Amino acid sequence: MKNRVLLKYHSYFGIIAGTFLFVMGITGSVLVFTEDIDLLLFNKYEVESNTTDLKLDRATAAVQEKFPDWGTRIIKFGKGKTILFNLRRPEARKYVFVNPGTGNIIKVINANTHFTKWILKLHYSLHSGIIGRFLVLFAGIVFFLSLLTGIILYRKMIFKTVLFKTKIKKSNKRTFYSALHRYVGVWALLLNLVIAITGIFLAYKVVNSGLSESIEPSPPIVKTSLEASLIKLEKEYPNFKASYIRLPSSEKGDIIFNGTFKNDPFYLSKYYNKVSVDYKTGAVVSIDRINEADFITKFNSSILPLHFGQYGGWVSKVMYCIVGLSGPFLSISGYFIWLKRKKLRHLRN
Repeated sequence: MKNRVLLKYHSYFGIIAGTFLFVMGITGSVLVFTEDIDLLLFNKYEVESNTTDLKLDRATAAVQEKFPDWGTRIIKFGKGKTILFNLRRPEARKYVFVNPGTGNIIKVINANTHFTKWILKLHYSLHSGIIGRFLVLFAGIVFFLSLLTGIILYRKMIFKTVLFKTKIKKSNKRTFYSALHRYVGVWALLLNLVIAITGIFLAYKVVNSGLSESIEPSPPIVKTSLEASLIKLEKEYPNFKASYIRLPSSEKGDIIFNGTFKNDPFYLSKYYNKVSVDYKTGAVVSIDRINEADFITKFNSSILPLHFGQYGGWVSKVMYCIVGLSGPFLSISGYFIWLKRKKLRHLRN
């Protein structure tokens, strides 16, 4: 394929993807810091207690009594710290904050209007339902094709650009922005490929989820002690640290403790480690370790951490944020270069 034809496709892919990249790049850069932002926003509901008891059983009973028809997840729990519940129904989400000393509910807020959740929904669906989900999937594929054509088109310049051996000429705006476009594109290339590929898989899952029939939760009352289960897991499985609890959404379900095992690879999601406990007796039903799973399961587990940079602390977060902003820059600079090239071609004709 001739470079002129390849450049044409690269420009078209960039322009189409750029329409969405501006929103997705900025929202993605914000979502990298979701945990930090939530910690700051939730601080006003934080109540500290000197109690040595977790009060998790009392808190769970209070939440299940007030919200009997909601799927329940406990996303933050620790002695003396406010307990945070995430309640779910097909079209609704709530955050419930519980006092760690008394087990009583402090505050209930609508999770769908919470800042990071609102940004997340904009990122994966543009707040446009199933149509928005399809558009995001389409944008991810086009962005990947734009990167791919860019690699082929500038293959001879990649290493020179990485080593700063190509000059940025300031003779005119088109050559200046073209060189700048190439430098940003090359330096952000690897991480943008990771973000694009994982984004396509995530968007595909989101589309499938949107097409699936929603199931109304009918959760049973938990009869066993969550606190006792945590103590038991800590003693019997000292290499496992639970950090997320899913209560059963039906009578056929189990309590699921998600967390990490010691020496788990950094890129695997903690949500794929599962210790299932009978909600009536407290007996351990099964243990699923992501590190012992097949390749496909490990791959699925790695998609979310790799897409949002959920590893490596602040270093990876800042890096992902900068690269996330490179998408909007590349779309704007690429569109400017395309317009200048089109104008120059028109003058020549």
